[in-house]
Amino acid sequence: MRFIVVRHAESQGNRDGIIQGQLDSPVTADGHRQIAALMATLKDCAFSHIVSSPAGRAMTTAQALAAHCHCVVSSDERLCEQHFGCYQGRPYHQAFSCDPDGVKRIFTGVPTAAAPQGESALQVVQRLLSFFGEFALGGNATVGVVTHSHALQSLIWHLQGANPREETGKYGHPNCGYSIIDATDGELALQHWGIATHLRALRQSPI
Repeated sequence: MRFIVVRHAESQGNRDGIIQGQLDSPVTADGHRQIAALMATLKDCAFSHIVSSPAGRAMTTAQALAAHCHCVVSSDERLCEQHFGCYQGRPYHQAFSCDPDGVKRIFTGVPTAAAPQGESALQVVQRLLSFFGEFALGGNATVGVVTHSHALQSLIWHLQGANPREETGKYGHPNCGYSIIDATDGELALQHWGIATHLRALRQSPI
């Protein structure tokens, strides 16, 4: 089985520098252009179906891709973004000014770092592995997965060896960037990560 794991298109919160976490905002005009570029590059993928985070920005991306590839979409809460606790809904610069050390640790991706009332990258990895474990039972299907920046980079960090001294942020993906993960007998193997050549002509949002 093969998974094409996509970060959602740019949202208004991305554009405005808001820490969204498990909050939401709509996809921007640039985000829709990113989706078009993604659909063009994945046009030959025969997806059996697409599973998405239930967040609107992820579902918008997934539904467009599914319509283009003629398959169905479902949602799974285990694909939600990392929960950033008390920082959610605040501009990044405002949160950083209040707690520079804590916010830096979280957003560079220190695996154990968590906001008050939030979750760490390690916790995100556990729910993602639970999700993939239900699908990774063999076969030749290709499944599309739409998730979020920190969730995806935490997963790639884990698949790259889960070095506790390494920051997950080094595995960041631009909006509508994607990674390829194969599953054989329940074991996940990373084939490629951070694929974004289809986005070179488009402006990217960093958060």
